[in-house]
Amino acid sequence: MIKNKAAIKVIEDLIKADPQRVAGVFENLEVKEAVNLFKNLSVENQVKCLKHLNSRSAGKILQKLPPETAKEILSRTEKYKIVSIIKTMSENRVKAILQNMDESAKTSLYYLFDYPKNSAGRLMYPDFISLKKTLDVSEAVAKLRLLARFNELKSYIYVVDDQNNLSGVLNMRDLVISDERVKLEDIMIKKVMKVSPYAHKDDLVKIFSSKNFISLPVVDASGKILGIIESKDVMESAREESIEDMQLLLGSNPDEKIDSPLGFKIKNRLKWLIINLFTVFMSAGVVAFFESTIAMITALAVILPMIPGQGAAAGAQTLSVVIRSIVMGEIDLKNVRKIIYTEITIGLVNGLVSGLITGVVFWLWKDTFLLGFVVFAAMTLNMIIAGIAGALIPILMRRMNLDPAHSSIVILTTVTDVAGLFILLMLGKLLLL
Repeated sequence: MIKNKAAIKVIEDLIKADPQRVAGVFENLEVKEAVNLFKNLSVENQVKCLKHLNSRSAGKILQKLPPETAKEILSRTEKYKIVSIIKTMSENRVKAILQNMDESAKTSLYYLFDYPKNSAGRLMYPDFISLKKTLDVSEAVAKLRLLARFNELKSYIYVVDDQNNLSGVLNMRDLVISDERVKLEDIMIKKVMKVSPYAHKDDLVKIFSSKNFISLPVVDASGKILGIIESKDVMESAREESIEDMQLLLGSNPDEKIDSPLGFKIKNRLKWLIINLFTVFMSAGVVAFFESTIAMITALAVILPMIPGQGAAAGAQTLSVVIRSIVMGEIDLKNVRKIIYTEITIGLVNGLVSGLITGVVFWLWKDTFLLGFVVFAAMTLNMIIAGIAGALIPILMRRMNLDPAHSSIVILTTVTDVAGLFILLMLGKLLLL
């Protein structure tokens, strides 16, 4: 279909009529299919489509195109969109593309890679409007009218000195209602919230989540303003990372879609299932160790799936909340003790309720109080362990600079399965034999 000229003509006509809808189609295609289709479009339609693609999808497509082709497309794209796209691409690939661009573009975009990944320096925009503090209101308004022809005016204007050091921020409303002879330094807000280009994304999420800022200036150690960072970019980046983490947590590839090729789906899922298989063998080893106990107390065989299953469910709840909170910058990793105490309390309460219900059921079924007590105690203890493990695993992985989403669920299920089975069978051996 992609090689069919008539089909390409239809797609190009659709782009002219509704580029946003066509961009949505590209976002739902596999990368290989999207690239194959995209490269058959005219440059004009590539640019139109790229404008409406989300930055991550656009980056994946440009990543696969020849540098010269990517350069041709980006050279016709608005600056803010270029910055947004190249943030999602590999450093080597971006540098290969920038080598083919003009010197002014290189100079203004290379700065991104002077800063660590997930830092404010990587997320900021170099293009912003600033005015000298020595200007009066009439001069400032005249300059803004000129700049508005080529730039989007924001709610706030940054005020700088002759060395481009940040002096203050100016609300557009204050500018409009002030006397035209007043100097900007007399009406600007001098106390300005600002961030370092090395500030981590997690810290930025905390700031934008707790404060009602649309954007913040990024300032170096000397006070020079380097760019601005917008709330929507930080929060969107955090949300995307959170979604990807949830997909990785469940053993699926973030690039996998409902209509992905069968081979791609199998390849990405099978490796996690194989790893999970080893945890199943560990659980089987615990059961085998207590084989004689199970043979003498057959009711335990009925209970075996329930204790680790309930523990895994409780642990997964904690795990998903903690990972999301880490990504969104809502957790202070220095205050782990409070988080653990909270999860112990939750695990204890949930364990007591679940254990009491299950214990009573087995007590009445087998008319044996001790059997009900063993079930009650095993489930309560395993739910507490699950809560602790669900909180500690991602926190420890993040402290070791590992992605907690990649293997947290495997470690968690191993802990809850092995602990749950061991506690149940050991209590059964001690109290029922």
